Amino acid sequence: MTQRDLARKICYTDRWLSNFETGRQYPRADQVTAMEQALDLPTGALLNTFQQLEAESLPTWFRPWADEEREAEVLRTFQIALIPGLLQTEDYARALLPDNESLVQARMERQRILTREWPKPPKLHCVLDEAVLYQLRGDKDVMRKQLEHLITSIAPPQLTIQIIRSEKNPRSLGAFTIGSVAGRDIGYVETAIRGIVTSSREDVAELTAAWEAIRTFALPQQESIEFIRQVIEDKWT
Repeated sequence: MTQRDLARKICYTDRWLSNFETGRQYPRADQVTAMEQALDLPTGALLNTFQQLEAESLPTWFRPWADEEREAEVLRTFQIALIPGLLQTEDYARALLPDNESLVQARMERQRILTREWPKPPKLHCVLDEAVLYQLRGDKDVMRKQLEHLITSIAPPQLTIQIIRSEKNPRSLGAFTIGSVAGRDIGYVETAIRGIVTSSREDVAELTAAWEAIRTFALPQQESIEFIRQVIEDKWT
């Protein structure tokens, strides 16, 4: 089968397939699956390799958390400077990761856990310090579309986003995420150098206490939506 034959069979252009073969284009998982079917390969033959390569595109210290994230039933995340990776638009991610397209696409691929059919998508609960909404990433258009994406993503109880006013935030030292995986909680703490994955009871208990304190002072869901809309109008329109 020629490159042109395969491209036509999976309904993509010759140029797209050429870019994929030479590593200039990063495919989605569904595109890899389409190639498996077009080439009459066993299910997962290419996808398993793709997932290994995807993991290799992530920083070594992040890979253990990526594995936990995929298996989590519930994710609770607090962010003080950035939109959570699972909710970033492609342009916002690209502004954070200039000249690293493979990592941008790996981040987009991570987000597929929120829309997958099986296993059941995790519940995602986010609390964002209001400072996240004001920090320019890219340009005003990127920020406006990113904050609009936050609003459209909200779907209680599956996905919630709350804003905490900076002056009421009881924790200003750093971002973290707690994942509930197979009946246990595991923490991911972001530092200035790298992320740290911890399953220590003491660590997880401290993170859980911090989460509960932050949620106590966060704005309710509807007020949070209205706050985001106001920031869009005042700063990014």
